Amino acid sequence: MLKSLQYQAGQLSDLLEDLQSTGASGSVWINAIVNSEQKPRLRVVFLNNGKIVYGGSKRVNNQELARRIGIKLSHDWANVAVGYAAQKLQNPSSFRELLEQIVRIRVFKWEEIETCIHTEFVQVLEQTLPYPGKLELDPTVEIDLSYGKDAHGLEWKKLIQDVAHRQHQWTALARVIPSMEAIPQLLPGWRTVKTSIAQQDLYKWVDGRRSLIDIAEQLDEDPLNLAQSYRSWVASNWITFGQHTPVVQTVSHVEEQRPVILSVDDSPVVQILIKRALGERYQVLFSDNALQALSLMNTNPIALLLLDVTMPDIDGLEFCRTVRSIAKFKNLPIIMVTARDKFSDKLRGQIAGTTHYLTKPFEPHHLLEVVGKFVGERRETLKTVSYKYNFR
Repeated sequence: MLKSLQYQAGQLSDLLEDLQSTGASGSVWINAIVNSEQKPRLRVVFLNNGKIVYGGSKRVNNQELARRIGIKLSHDWANVAVGYAAQKLQNPSSFRELLEQIVRIRVFKWEEIETCIHTEFVQVLEQTLPYPGKLELDPTVEIDLSYGKDAHGLEWKKLIQDVAHRQHQWTALARVIPSMEAIPQLLPGWRTVKTSIAQQDLYKWVDGRRSLIDIAEQLDEDPLNLAQSYRSWVASNWITFGQHTPVVQTVSHVEEQRPVILSVDDSPVVQILIKRALGERYQVLFSDNALQALSLMNTNPIALLLLDVTMPDIDGLEFCRTVRSIAKFKNLPIIMVTARDKFSDKLRGQIAGTTHYLTKPFEPHHLLEVVGKFVGERRETLKTVSYKYNFR
């Protein structure tokens, strides 16, 4: 029986976690609404007794998957091995049995197989988590896929961490390539390209309509790897990229019984990680720009500020100095959460007025520990001040 559910931006991660916790099996079709003017981005996820075991842009059978792994691993005779192993299957449609046969004849290792599927699934999450959409669960379509001798699934925590790591890499490219949704356009200089292969690729794919991710999907390439290649083409004045429309983060109502944390970061994936780490203990508000952040700070009892250095409208350090110049925020704990980990970066953070410096990617339990320390200290200080005031 097909089950369908609409969800808002930022909710997909929780839904996938819920499916894992309930031991669900079957196919999960994700229809992500990236742009209201475009068709939904369709991706499929397979669960096996609550374990995530596969994710991609389409459903595949066992031999297609095995051959795809062979291509990714550059095994020249993978096709022969797949054909040989398929002839020995008791269950012709079994994923697990086919891969066990191929591992047994030492063409693939379980670690290699899992790494390939993990890498592709990270891209599925990266391309769908930030957006609203519709989720459809079909428990009638299952695959018996699992990994290793103990038949485990993909590790959710590691998947999310890798998505966050890739987000840092996209951020480093942002000045040249705004995002994977950005559309490359040819510049007159492309005609000076001397290599015929590069010129053919430019002419064939860069048509002013396809986004970077559209091109990557047609080429069956990782969009991030493609972006790294295109960066050199931008530097050569062969192409340029248009801006993308950022995802708007919604802010929930404040629950007075829990301390309020404000996270200022323009990465939806990082915001999801922060929500997961802090959501049970704190009321977490989100903003992706300085102006909205100041508005939230002036209308909510913020107990602690999480602040990224790199933001689209103002440098995080400059925003920190602005916050510190406002009297009521003089003692507000400000934790800088950033991928910049040099001593000079930390020093600049201290000079700007940060209370603590946390480097991305971070462990959720460590973030919770750090936030708890400073929120606890602040609450004790406020209680002491209140006690002294009432005593007098």
